[in-house]
Amino acid sequence: MHELALCSVENDGSTVLSGYVRTFEDGVLWVGTEGLVRGLAEEEVYTLRVLDDVRGECVYVGEVGRVTADTVAFVGVELLSTLQKRAVARVAVTVECEGFAVRAAEPDADGEAPADAAPGAEVPFRFTVLDVSAHGMRMMSQTELPPGSTVRFVFPELSDAFWLQAVVVRAQPSRTGTHYGCQFVETSPRETDELFRYVLRTQGALRRQQKLA
Repeated sequence: MHELALCSVENDGSTVLSGYVRTFEDGVLWVGTEGLVRGLAEEEVYTLRVLDDVRGECVYVGEVGRVTADTVAFVGVELLSTLQKRAVARVAVTVECEGFAVRAAEPDADGEAPADAAPGAEVPFRFTVLDVSAHGMRMMSQTELPPGSTVRFVFPELSDAFWLQAVVVRAQPSRTGTHYGCQFVETSPRETDELFRYVLRTQGALRRQQKLA
């Protein structure tokens, strides 16, 4: 269970080791790391935070039973809590994307849509994804899109090139372009899983970079 899932080892709320789950059977959880294991003592109790693609965030407590150069075995591991991170996990990125947008009609002062709004016409659209989750994204673009507009695009960071569709739910002007909060719609379970795995992978890579910096 949890094989290859990201795992952090914590003591008093601070991360002392970042790695991944090698195996977890019969209450023994082996954590592997790309570097050398330092600062962990046998028979000491630590908190283990596992980010699983399917189960979400699982928090365990366990005692160090064995330490090698790049692995640690925790024994007597017990589950403390779980949190389904699929709905809340989000990561900041900067990804240039191209796709198509359908601009929603904006009502005028009398509450009627202007004649030149051309709602329903799909046009090419370029934007930058600023953060993403399994259920939505924040993007920036020079193109004006009122709430209710839809965007259809392929997110280039995913291993599978499937089309995503998002609805603009809010807009915030800025000096560099308008920031849009968008919600994904009509995504299949497979597409949602792919997005969630991407978020977890990117979060793990960012944590490793911060640790090495």
